[in-house]
Amino acid sequence: MDSDEDLARKLQAQFDEEERLAREQEHGDAIFAQTLASQSHDLSESEEEVVEVNRDEEVPVREVVDLDSDVEDVGKDEGSSPQKMGSASKTVPQHTISDDETDIEDFEADRKSSSNSPVINEQRNSHNKESSPKKSSAPEHTLSDDETDIEDMEIPAETSKKKSAEENHQTETKNTAKQIDESLTRMRSEHSLSDDDTNTEELVSSSEVPEPPKTEKDEKSSSSSGNQQTPLKKNGSKEEANSSKKRPLCKFGADCYRKNPWHLEEFYHPHLEDKDGAGAKRKSESSCSASEPAEKRRREASSGSTMRKGSTSNRNMAFPARLAASSPFNFFVNKSFSVKETHEDPLSLVFPDLFNPQLGEIVESVQLNFMVDLEFLMTNYKAGKADSKPLLVMYGQMEGNPRDYTDVTCTKVNLPFQYGTHHTKMMIFQYTDSLRVVIHTANLVPNDWYEKTQGYWVSPAFPLLEGGKAGLLDGESPTRFKRDLVDYLASYKAPDLTRWTHIIKKYDFTSCNTVFVGSTPGYHAGEHKDKWGHMKARRAIRQHGGTWTSSVPIIAQCSSIGSLGKDAKSWLSGELGMSLTGAPGVCASAPKVNVIYPSEDDVCNSSEGWMGGSCLPYNSGTHAKQTWLTECMHCWRSDRRKRTRVMPHIKTYTRLNKSQSSAQFFLLTSANISKAAWGTLQKQNTQLFIRSYEAGILLLPKFLIDATEFPLSAKDLSLPYDVPLTPYPNGATPWFMNTDKSRPDIFGRTYP
Repeated sequence: MDSDEDLARKLQAQFDEEERLAREQEHGDAIFAQTLASQSHDLSESEEEVVEVNRDEEVPVREVVDLDSDVEDVGKDEGSSPQKMGSASKTVPQHTISDDETDIEDFEADRKSSSNSPVINEQRNSHNKESSPKKSSAPEHTLSDDETDIEDMEIPAETSKKKSAEENHQTETKNTAKQIDESLTRMRSEHSLSDDDTNTEELVSSSEVPEPPKTEKDEKSSSSSGNQQTPLKKNGSKEEANSSKKRPLCKFGADCYRKNPWHLEEFYHPHLEDKDGAGAKRKSESSCSASEPAEKRRREASSGSTMRKGSTSNRNMAFPARLAASSPFNFFVNKSFSVKETHEDPLSLVFPDLFNPQLGEIVESVQLNFMVDLEFLMTNYKAGKADSKPLLVMYGQMEGNPRDYTDVTCTKVNLPFQYGTHHTKMMIFQYTDSLRVVIHTANLVPNDWYEKTQGYWVSPAFPLLEGGKAGLLDGESPTRFKRDLVDYLASYKAPDLTRWTHIIKKYDFTSCNTVFVGSTPGYHAGEHKDKWGHMKARRAIRQHGGTWTSSVPIIAQCSSIGSLGKDAKSWLSGELGMSLTGAPGVCASAPKVNVIYPSEDDVCNSSEGWMGGSCLPYNSGTHAKQTWLTECMHCWRSDRRKRTRVMPHIKTYTRLNKSQSSAQFFLLTSANISKAAWGTLQKQNTQLFIRSYEAGILLLPKFLIDATEFPLSAKDLSLPYDVPLTPYPNGATPWFMNTDKSRPDIFGRTYP
């Protein structure tokens, strides 16, 4: 019998070819997707230089721009020409483009002329048709990921010609048992499912794979298909034929690379016929895995928690054991679907890991995010058997119809200030006897989780307070995490989140060793000035971060950049940099800030080619006003963690000692380098003005290891990028989303 480690390697090898096909089809949409991205990526979030505003002045108010429907509102940057669209390209929903800051004011001047462009009008008309509220179809981009668009599945003519209905029926009857076993095996190793703790025994005993909701088109296609499949009993034998459950052919035929088990069960794939014995081998491996005692797997997972943190042997441990081994940092990155080397990282995760039953039985949960693909989100909840539990979604932009999910409440967060966004990325899970918080950087859309580098802080489980207590100060940690989290949720002034503040008060946060750093829109003065944005970070670092010389630079790693002023002292080093040193106020000896942001060459050579820039919305117009920033910029390099080719949507801030062997602090947050996110001081530094919602966690050595600095190593704090940093080579330019690239990327494609 193969070990779990050997089985995992074999399963990964079997899917290498399918991954290659997936990448080819996904990048076939690159031109159109990048055109859409260059016009719509988080344009509502950015801000230009903000003049000082008195609290009693009338401030313009507007709702955040709905980028999913108001494509015509997006203009072009200075000097740029309208982007061309490939007529043969497929439509890719805008929400597949991850978020961050882009300066909207740079687009305002050209808005009218752009909206009159025939290209933009054509795109607007096309998009309006797609976003009709009459149907809630799976977004087309999910075809390149693990969720499959079932609505439009019909029998392709060329496939029907190859096999008659009778041959299809005979072939499928012969191979159904193998397909079921293959599906079970795939569910265990599949990127879209937890790769280390799927209960295969339960799947085998039930011989059932949950099906996603069917649309009218699905039912029509299913009922009219001539290719029918007889269901199986639990022992694999035939049941009596039921024509209403017979399956149609997959319309993608032999080109189908989808590995979602629901898709494999819903549609027949004749090309999976076992011609070379590979299917029998997979079936055998699946059977071995299924027959392995569940108790043995649980013992192995539990014993793995005692392994050395960061050990390569940890990668095959169940996620709860890897989470325990990651303490006290609890910092993870995601696995990149295209770069399989990232799958070996023991400090990496996939979405369904967060639903591992060993973490607790979910009672209800809340998701706060900017971009939400509701079908993608609920597919993961369904995989984690939590789709029937109450879920609150607070969002900025959404794709999908909440009415399709009876247990989901969706609330759009409106912003009081222009150019602000609800940019927070947070999850809160309430279990039967505990509560957990996850603060991260990924939108709830497939591409963010599968192809971009993201960061995740997963808290320990906070138990219920004894004696039925429910006080704000009861069970508080030395870092004030509980009070700060409650204050942040209360700042929304939303009834649903107010209820969650009462829930949180019932739990004991004593074990929390991190500082919550949030941003909430408003003019914050007096005692409130130090509660939010970079001033909150300043207070925490000053009080608990130790004293370091100002000659040591700050490292700011981001996926987007706003307008920062005429020079570094205007805001980047003069405000943000000073706060990240813990300095008491603005002074002339502000530290240098080194910025990690991908160059054009980094994106060109990424795992997605030019498509890798879809999460990097910095534009040439903004940069032309702050060319001094180029001297501060460094390439994205992550060879140590095998992520150099996986473009970063993660945002981190830190400060290393001169030997770069240790860190003063580590900050993971949704906030990019922008005034809208971090805030800007006004009225002689007595007031902090913030436009956006953001959330992050600050790790300080004092609270984690009772020291003044973190050692940098695989078993201690593992940065997501390499040090020493790699400055931009001579002549290198930052990645600009809005400029044309005539040279081909690694796939031979130009941009857009």
